[in-house]
Amino acid sequence: YFHIEQLAIKFFGCLLKCSTEFEIFKLIHKPNVLLNHDSETVSTNTTSTIIDEKYHYELVPDISEDERYFHTEFSDQPLPLSDAIVLINIATFVKEHKWYEMLNHLDISSKGEHFILYQYTENNLYPTIISSALIQTTSNKHEWLFFDDFFQNTKWKPNLESDGLLSLTKATSMTPLTRSQFIDKTSDEIENDLFYSILDKTKVCEAIRLTISGSKSKANYHLYLAQKGLAMALKESGRDAVFTIIEKPAMVLFYKAMNL
Repeated sequence: YFHIEQLAIKFFGCLLKCSTEFEIFKLIHKPNVLLNHDSETVSTNTTSTIIDEKYHYELVPDISEDERYFHTEFSDQPLPLSDAIVLINIATFVKEHKWYEMLNHLDISSKGEHFILYQYTENNLYPTIISSALIQTTSNKHEWLFFDDFFQNTKWKPNLESDGLLSLTKATSMTPLTRSQFIDKTSDEIENDLFYSILDKTKVCEAIRLTISGSKSKANYHLYLAQKGLAMALKESGRDAVFTIIEKPAMVLFYKAMNL
């Protein structure tokens, strides 16, 4: 192991970067068998929705059971949907943003319900994944990152505008909320109060690990399509409230610009 670590430092700079590249290598070189189906049976899904020209979005109940293949910008050959999403997660979150903690939790991205946004191009039999996000139901709330201690900070100041609480109350079946209920409470106490105020927990979910890929020139456009498609897909599936973690300021501005 010491010899492996020495080689990792020599060629990659550190063991974490080496582990990242190794996970990418394993996915790209996994022996996947491409079946000789035509494009209609391999690449399309009748439940998908066209959001703009050749961009489609859909919710996949369990990506580990989906047999379709997709292109990504991180591999020359198409990969099964679950492998494609794991690869995108590693390339964007781990390699680009250096969130090496995810290396121990890659299996989360290989199964379960996911939102996907993909694009058809003229020269490819298989569509290209543009965006994906993991959707978690309340049945596994104990695994939600939204309520994890890592994403809590005593210095955060909750935004408790009356309009926001009112629109949240109208969006789903909740016990009436008032700003006075949350005075002097910590952010995690407020978040838990909001969650338990929702009467029908089947209409609630967590959406995390939202990835955006594709050409840099279309990054903002893809971000816009992904957020719009995700919101529409979740609403169409009966979800009225979504808990999420947002890092990019542009995403916050997008939601602020939307009407109630």
